Amino acid sequence: MQTTDSPGHIAVVAPTAVGEKLRAASQSWSLQSVPLGRGLERALEKSSLTGIGALQFHLKASVEDPMNPSSDYDAEIDEIWAGPKQWRRTIDSKGFRQTIIVNGDQVSEKNDGDYYPLWLQNFIRAIFEPVPNVQQWESLDAKLTQTILPNGERMNACVGASAEVGTEAVKSSVYSDLCLDGNGMLAFYSSPGYSMEFYDYKSFGKKTVARRYESHPKPGLRLVARITLLDKLKDPDPSSFAITEPTSPRERLLSIGVPQSMVELAILHAPPIVWPPVRSGRTSGMLNMYISMDRKGRIREIYPLNSDNAELEEVAREHLLQWQLKQLTVHGSPAQAESTITFHFDTNQLPSTPALADQSPTGPPIRVNAKLAGKLLISHPTPVYPQDALLSHLWGTVVLELTVDREGIPRDIRVLSTPDASLSRSAVDALRQARYRPYLVNGRPAEIQSTVDVDFTLQ
Repeated sequence: MQTTDSPGHIAVVAPTAVGEKLRAASQSWSLQSVPLGRGLERALEKSSLTGIGALQFHLKASVEDPMNPSSDYDAEIDEIWAGPKQWRRTIDSKGFRQTIIVNGDQVSEKNDGDYYPLWLQNFIRAIFEPVPNVQQWESLDAKLTQTILPNGERMNACVGASAEVGTEAVKSSVYSDLCLDGNGMLAFYSSPGYSMEFYDYKSFGKKTVARRYESHPKPGLRLVARITLLDKLKDPDPSSFAITEPTSPRERLLSIGVPQSMVELAILHAPPIVWPPVRSGRTSGMLNMYISMDRKGRIREIYPLNSDNAELEEVAREHLLQWQLKQLTVHGSPAQAESTITFHFDTNQLPSTPALADQSPTGPPIRVNAKLAGKLLISHPTPVYPQDALLSHLWGTVVLELTVDREGIPRDIRVLSTPDASLSRSAVDALRQARYRPYLVNGRPAEIQSTVDVDFTLQ
């Protein structure tokens, strides 16, 4: 595996026999676009276990942290599904267990544990309702554009969206992304609080269903769910759906999304946040975190979203853990709640040398073209060509946007376009470790913003 560079470009070349065909085909590939709504509708029709044309099934799945098998991120899922109005689901994890039975208009829900973890909810969503807000995506005036090779092979197609969050006093933006693979199946979905990758599609009746799901809720944490059993059911046992004591809606565990303003109204105590000096990057800007609260108002999970200085994310996390909140209720019943919390930060920079700190330009980063930024690149590690991408013959260009601080350190890296989520993750991981020469304005270092193309090529 080798890399070749030109300004603004990082090339990752992976030897494989398939590459000869792809390289020749690249001279005459074509593009095809379809409305986002139509592409997403087809993807879900073909892959959704519980959508139109669904078969009755028995499913088992396991969730784990592959790097730490003894961690709390461990669960077993068992579902018997006879139809939208007749199913039974059991979830067994460390600290939380749940059994739900739906039979017509009756529901039985038994919970053991005071908190249904968000990371676990996300795998349930991914398996049974992979795109929870389909109508919002279908309403976008957007198109999915796929590269088509002369042999008919199609590359991944992605589309993104943004939304405003915060309060009247503090506003920011968060981002969502959706990618379909070359076969038109869901490959990647990301929105605040829920992000998932979909792999190993296999036939199930007339559908094609993902058998492996991966989530990266925070830096350094990779969770994997695998479907270990998926069988057709011809004659489900009626006793599986028997309900002796229905659970009223008020007694069920609810999890709701709420705006930041509602969370702030529930605050009983929150100490003032003190932003420490930063080593590099912007000293003023916005920072977004995603929180999940239990039914007593305790914040149980906190995940970073996007920020103008990632160095301050841990400060925001520690601050949120000190919040004391009253419980949120729905029709008088306590509910779990999720929300995006936006902060505005103002701080200063720890100087590397006093003279340099005093003279460096302040204000927003300077926008420079990719070629100029590429000439400042001193070193970068070789991005790793993901094994799954190699086996699936995935290739293409990942386009990244980044800020380079006055010390030449990349930050706030964002994916603008990608042929596959695994390729973009590898590109981002490598670029985080890159180093640049400072960009000088009148002899003084300044922050810059630019883009980098990372080409993954099969040879």
